Amino acid sequence: MSKLTLQQFNVIEALLNSVGLGIVVTDTSGKLLFFNSAATNIIGVGADRTAPEDWPRQYGIYLPDGTTLCPDAQSPLVRAIGGEEADNVEVLVVTSDRDILGRWCSINLRPLKNEHGDIEGAILLIQDMTERKKLADEVARSNADLQQFAAVAAHDLQEPLRSIAGFQDLLAQHLGEELDEKSVRCMGKMKAGIKRMQTLINDLLSYSRIQNKPKLLTHINCNELIETCIESLTANIRDSGGKVTFDHLPTILADAAQLSQLVQNLLGNALKFASSDRPLVVNISAKRQGIDWLFSVTDNGIGIAPEFADRIFVLFQRLHTTAAYPGTGIGLAICKRIVENHAGRIWLTSIPDRGSTFYFTIRGPVLEEVR
Repeated sequence: MSKLTLQQFNVIEALLNSVGLGIVVTDTSGKLLFFNSAATNIIGVGADRTAPEDWPRQYGIYLPDGTTLCPDAQSPLVRAIGGEEADNVEVLVVTSDRDILGRWCSINLRPLKNEHGDIEGAILLIQDMTERKKLADEVARSNADLQQFAAVAAHDLQEPLRSIAGFQDLLAQHLGEELDEKSVRCMGKMKAGIKRMQTLINDLLSYSRIQNKPKLLTHINCNELIETCIESLTANIRDSGGKVTFDHLPTILADAAQLSQLVQNLLGNALKFASSDRPLVVNISAKRQGIDWLFSVTDNGIGIAPEFADRIFVLFQRLHTTAAYPGTGIGLAICKRIVENHAGRIWLTSIPDRGSTFYFTIRGPVLEEVR
């Protein structure tokens, strides 16, 4: 194998120094073989000969809690020299010559091996994640504030609505037979408006909770979960004259409460938009698709035009008036949020006057194949 010329080496070194990723290469004793300018900028100090186990103290490397100095054995350099490979190792780097808040870094570490497979050193790739982490923390705080605001607003808005509804009932009782037909009609519209507002507030609160609530992943037998969802909608299904069937479904890893709400929302949507010309029939099935479980909920309802297939998942988007079909336009937005919480996606195929199929994916291991 031909050796690199000095010019070629200088070109490679200039290239590695131009990238924003910190690159550190050492031998097994910790002697630095390469330490690019990005590493200096990220870590905050220049290249220095330091034993691998002394890196945490020398460079101020702390564990992800931000307060515990990294133990010697957990030093990224020690781990790499020991033969370990790892990606996205999060640490906080705080050195004496920079901001005391330090920098959050993500480190990929690899042992440096020769052609015989013997370890001769280590390679560390260091990415400054400070701004990204700061943004993530700000988003998390903002979401928590929004959730608290939604809960307080929902409570504070419900109270005056209940008062208005109560005074309306008292007024109706007081006036009694003095109410003419027009007054009764107006009061009916007021009551319907109050009820819609209460429903909207509750649905917004549900959406806020779904958006921010962390998932509690458990093994879920989808057959049992679907049966429970159908039982909770028994009266609605019976009144519609329809039926809901499901194929043998898998056991998956998911948040039980969120998955249950997802299924109930989709079944409720099918019941709401059932055709008046035929009994409602809904079928639920699932199959493995790569790393995902692909679920489908198929109905023979009124369907929708293809150009509206994406719009129905947007918050407050409705295709019909509330007089024709009640609702707030939040149910399918909640479905979308739940599916995204499970690293999946949801979409719709539909033929007007013939029916619709909602598809959604749930990412997870094969716990039980569909037979």
